[in-house]
Amino acid sequence: MNLAEMRSNFMPRRKAHMQTMNKIFCIRIQTTLALFLCLMLSSSFFAQSKKSLQTQKSKLQKDISYTSKLLKETQQDKKNSISQIEKLNKSIEQRTELISTIESEISLLETEIVNNRREVDKKNASLKKLKEQYAEMVFRAWLNRTQFNRALYVFSAQNFNQAVRRVQYFNQVNDIRQQRLDEITETNRKLQEKIDELRKNREEKANALKEQNLQTKKLEEDKKTKEVTLTKLKSKEKELTAKIKKKEDEKKKLEDKIKAIIDKELKEAEEKKKKTPTTTKAPTKETIKESTKEVKATPGGSLSGSGFSSNKGKLPWPVEKGVITGKFGTQPHPVFSNIEIKNDGIDITTDKGASVRSVFKGEVTGVFKVDGYENVVIIRHGDYLTVYSNLASVIISKGNQVEAKQKIGLVATDEDGKTYLNFQIRLGSVVQNPTVWLSR
Repeated sequence: MNLAEMRSNFMPRRKAHMQTMNKIFCIRIQTTLALFLCLMLSSSFFAQSKKSLQTQKSKLQKDISYTSKLLKETQQDKKNSISQIEKLNKSIEQRTELISTIESEISLLETEIVNNRREVDKKNASLKKLKEQYAEMVFRAWLNRTQFNRALYVFSAQNFNQAVRRVQYFNQVNDIRQQRLDEITETNRKLQEKIDELRKNREEKANALKEQNLQTKKLEEDKKTKEVTLTKLKSKEKELTAKIKKKEDEKKKLEDKIKAIIDKELKEAEEKKKKTPTTTKAPTKETIKESTKEVKATPGGSLSGSGFSSNKGKLPWPVEKGVITGKFGTQPHPVFSNIEIKNDGIDITTDKGASVRSVFKGEVTGVFKVDGYENVVIIRHGDYLTVYSNLASVIISKGNQVEAKQKIGLVATDEDGKTYLNFQIRLGSVVQNPTVWLSR
């Protein structure tokens, strides 16, 4: 076989080999990039999840602290009441949620510990390899130094170009050695960072486990206190049943009064509309929905836009501090589970003498008294109404214009020592769940 034939057979094989090598190289690059992106996304996810859990945990701890304060005030009265059971239920609910949050945090920390342990092992292996390579380079340099003189080796070159190449060779050897030393230093620094991070993870996990055990213990204490209180209250079943009946009658009176005011407004609006049909807009039984024009939320969940409906989930609470002890809708009674109670709004337990405020700008369309609910205020916000019941005193009057967070009165404390506000939201005459409207 002559040279031309050998070349013609070799070139296609060489080309195929090069294409294969290129594909392998591309696959390795893609795999490396994919792993890098996964690592970055994973780190970002862990960071966001951890921050979210810590924020949630901090809020729950504050809520539990406030509920405990209210519960302590009730217990100081040395009087077993339904209010005490409601606060205990809220405390149990909050502690259960906190324990669940801590469990999620521990699970996340355990994942971080495993990942950081792997990183530490990788960094240790990499550092060991770099040190071995550097030691080999130093040893070889020492051997070469004993065998010949560097200057003599350069000057013994056959020509100037060869001498330059020999000098460049020594410089490259020095550069590579320095590069390895820098890599060792940097790898050692990163290793120490991972070790510190791992130590911090373990400390956080230990603290989280400690907090979990503490909250579990307090949760059991709350449950035992609840059982004891329930037993004492059930011994007064006849008296409590009469109170429940009385409260339901008072709720019916409140509902009838609110309905009468709404019906009167609708009737007046219809009459006004007939007189000026082209210029007057008024609420009707077929409630006209407000503009659905999108309004961007302002920082911190502040109110935005002019429409009430555009601020769902962002409305301020009608009291500065409080916990929901009475949920919206039909619920089993906290003491007698066979009895159901209906709530057209939510009961917010708060501090004695706390200020009550409007949740949105609007017009006061009703101020009246109802047995069991003291003073009641109704404020219209376009097609929506907010109702504030159980006020000890009121500082506004019918026809007044109010702004968001404007004080309208003080909350009352009932005969059982329960300081609470019953808060309702209505679209026309249809009740809404206030929980989904108030800011979290």
